[in-house]
Amino acid sequence: DHKVRMLIMESAAPPMSTPQTATSIPHTAAGTALEPRVYTDPSLLESEQELIFERTWQLAGHVSSLPRPGSYLTARAGTQPVLVVRGEQHQLHAFKNICRHRGSRLLSGSGQCKAAIRCRYHGWTYRLDGSLIGIPEGLAFDEPVDKAALGLMPARVEELCGLVFVNLDPNATPLSELVGDLPERLAPYRIETLEPFSPSTGSQPANWKAVADNYLEGYHIPLVHRELARSIDVSRYEVEVHEDWVLHRAPPRDGTVLDGRWLWRWPNLALNVYDDAMNLEQFLPLGPDRTCVAYQYLSRDGTLDEDVSRLSKLLLDEDAAICEAVQRNLDAGVYRGGVLSARHEGGVARFQDLVRAAGAIS
Repeated sequence: DHKVRMLIMESAAPPMSTPQTATSIPHTAAGTALEPRVYTDPSLLESEQELIFERTWQLAGHVSSLPRPGSYLTARAGTQPVLVVRGEQHQLHAFKNICRHRGSRLLSGSGQCKAAIRCRYHGWTYRLDGSLIGIPEGLAFDEPVDKAALGLMPARVEELCGLVFVNLDPNATPLSELVGDLPERLAPYRIETLEPFSPSTGSQPANWKAVADNYLEGYHIPLVHRELARSIDVSRYEVEVHEDWVLHRAPPRDGTVLDGRWLWRWPNLALNVYDDAMNLEQFLPLGPDRTCVAYQYLSRDGTLDEDVSRLSKLLLDEDAAICEAVQRNLDAGVYRGGVLSARHEGGVARFQDLVRAAGAIS
């Protein structure tokens, strides 16, 4: 919830357009919120990992980690380890980060392969396209090893404005078909040219869906984020609800040309974009009542303004406190599901519609 950090020049911002609506999943402009058990039931976490995180487009990293053939980065999609590598023809390939021999992790972090991916356990070797090409002492196996059948397990990969996404579902809708005009919206900020720095992780003592709910509305700003409320015109807070992303904006109180914008992508990614820098946040479930929040800052020169840093930490602390308070009441079993504001909580309603549609909470 880094609203203050998203101050960007209105002249640099893409024009607003008519919000897109989903064709397959109806939007709920207002209505009853998710029932409390979906934030507290520990048995739901496994199905959420499988039916949400392992079947959606998950952020893997920034394209700057993949400058040349053999460059790679590693990530996770739900519980599954994934690697992305740039191929010989400069195309991107993604695979499960698992050797087909005995299941060892192939690569860690990010870096540069030579001409192939070599497992550090027994030396099985794969081309950058995932095909198996080398087995040390292959003749020692009782039966000939069918190399053609033991290539790396593939994953889907796409790039969006310099951000690399992976998806383990072979039948998933292409990312490019889901995002509408979002690439045009983000193009002026030239995200692909930014320099990532200071990756970090934090945690919030709340279910990941409660953290997402909080990010997706500005209704709480006047009471929870008082410093922010003094800087923006909350009465003119706007929400655009799209098929699987939501855009928020609020003009400043002082009447300057500065404008606050923040963006969320289903199911767990926040993009806080401003004039010459941005922050990425991923909400990753650690349990029914705890969420890992992975942060990545990007800027033109690899630095972050001190005042921006201070305000960012303040907002994070405020959000963590309110999410913890909500989670405690959800755990107490008294709350029965409230109503959502058509004006202020359309983004929350859309997120909750997508959660229901995924089938993980049925």
